[in-house]
Amino acid sequence: MHTIKSTKALAVLTAVLLCTGCSDKTVPTTANTDPISETAQTTDTSASKETTKSIDDIYQEIEQTVSLQSPQRMDDDFISNYYGIDAALLDEYVFSMSEDAAQAETVIIMKVKNADDLTGLSDSLQTVVDEKKNEMENYIPEQFAIVEKSKVQTKDNYVWLVISENADTITDIIESGLF
Repeated sequence: MHTIKSTKALAVLTAVLLCTGCSDKTVPTTANTDPISETAQTTDTSASKETTKSIDDIYQEIEQTVSLQSPQRMDDDFISNYYGIDAALLDEYVFSMSEDAAQAETVIIMKVKNADDLTGLSDSLQTVVDEKKNEMENYIPEQFAIVEKSKVQTKDNYVWLVISENADTITDIIESGLF
């Protein structure tokens, strides 16, 4: 019986010593730290990071909000072969054009890895606009008018082009998703 009490006492003493040894004596107990504000700061920073959506998420929101005309997402080979865009320069992108040749509708959103590449990509997207104008000018005047209103836009590491009757709505979705 005496051994059991000694063992329990030794275990309690060991636990107390271990806990005492774990305390950080370098931080004064009067330090002005407010764990609630630290948590709030962490939440604020992560909230600002969460405000930028992925380009795929933005495009899905566009598809759910606006009725696109026969959208077809183009792959790396297409954008390279037809517009000279190297997909290796991009973190992510969506390059969507209408399958219907009578529709000019195009939604392109790209995030570049290096901001120095924005000018070249903007020029490539301007080529898309110029080609659409040439395709539509003498054949489908109402689609030509839609292309005429479009413009290549850039901000930070993003470049986008929207050719659509719903360009304002789509542009708002892009801008609210990115910034």
